[in-house]
Amino acid sequence: MGKAKTFFLKLLIIGSIILILDQGLGKLLKHYYYKIDHAEQGRTTYAIDLTRDDILILGSSRASHHYVPAIISDSLGSSCYNTGKDKQGLFYCQAVLNAVLKRHIPKIVILDLSPNSFEKTEMELDELSILLPYYRNHPEIKPIVNKRSKWEWIKTYSSLYCYNSLALQILFNNISNQRDANETNGYVPLGKKENIPLLPGAMFSIDNHPDEKLITVFKDLISTTRLNKCKLIVLVSPIYYYLENSTADLELAKRICGQENIDYFDYSQSPAFINNGPALFSDKQHLNNTGAALFSQTLCSDIKSVFNASNR
Repeated sequence: MGKAKTFFLKLLIIGSIILILDQGLGKLLKHYYYKIDHAEQGRTTYAIDLTRDDILILGSSRASHHYVPAIISDSLGSSCYNTGKDKQGLFYCQAVLNAVLKRHIPKIVILDLSPNSFEKTEMELDELSILLPYYRNHPEIKPIVNKRSKWEWIKTYSSLYCYNSLALQILFNNISNQRDANETNGYVPLGKKENIPLLPGAMFSIDNHPDEKLITVFKDLISTTRLNKCKLIVLVSPIYYYLENSTADLELAKRICGQENIDYFDYSQSPAFINNGPALFSDKQHLNNTGAALFSQTLCSDIKSVFNASNR
């Protein structure tokens, strides 16, 4: 046997071993991943594969910690699930909504925005790795996840690639029954913290140059909900810092909602929250459980007022 044939035979054997290990370890991680019915992974799976609630909350950590489904369901008389996810933004919201709409049409979609929701960040697309386990079974999210890199569609043929960044979390959540304290229907309450100043500070540094790609995603969320006859409500939940002027992101969101006839509520500077000192907040960006309950009640009251006015 010539040296060339020997080389290619060894290469074939090595490649086969790598392929077998990749598929084997990938399937093992997949098996244990889908056994998780709690923590972030369990909530993501429920949001993408299972939720059939009438009201859907979309957004980042501010959504997951600010909207109490039990209060919203009781007040509006419809089931509610909170799909908010820490460290995620509009791309994640778009992916979750597209996945849900493939099997269920919610009556109301509530989208929570931050004062800098249209600000491009380096981590925005990297954080979408949380969606890799769903890539093959949900073609509707592929175009969104593919934005991570031009080679993403090739990388995802590796079964291990779709789970390796989550390996430690998969291990921990399978050997531990620890759940998020008092988590219900996607809502994760936050407690009070001791280091919050008595008076809210000045505005955070916010890039007032909205990213065109994120604006496009926002507009796509509007058109997608309209096409599926979902009532979309866009909100900015309370913050614990002053904005001397509204940010470019919020001004743009408000203008787009006005043009598209979408209900828009901005509670970012609401005196009922920001003037109450730290009692309602966990940090500058997030309400604590007491604040979230008050905010959910306030929101439902305002939504019902709008609905009543439109039905006259």
